[in-house]
Amino acid sequence: MAAVWDVFHEAALVLVGAGPVKQRLIDAYRGHLAPVLEQDVPEAIRGGVTALRAAMHEAHATGGMTAPEVSVRKMSDRDAAAHAAAILEMFAVLCALAEQDAAAAPRLRIVGGADDHPGEVPAFLSRA
Repeated sequence: MAAVWDVFHEAALVLVGAGPVKQRLIDAYRGHLAPVLEQDVPEAIRGGVTALRAAMHEAHATGGMTAPEVSVRKMSDRDAAAHAAAILEMFAVLCALAEQDAAAAPRLRIVGGADDHPGEVPAFLSRA
């Protein structure tokens, strides 16, 4: 899931950057999200990825522009902003899932010999 998180993180950075929302949406999709496949994402965002892909391929490529470029150009600013918000929502879900995974991971603890003192860090580690 880390790779999917990274892709959505990069797309989110593009979406919150400067410029018109339509251009940011095109750049985020083309530069980061286009290769993401539905089967590679968690179930929680699979529907959103499917809907985004459908919206980005509503129009056919024409005039030297790709299908996502044409599709976004035909959208209203409000529709483009809604798709950008949906991408950010999917990223938020991925962040929450990553937090759950981190919380569920076993915690490492320091173990020692007979004089094991819970919570104390051995001297050789505290100097590092």
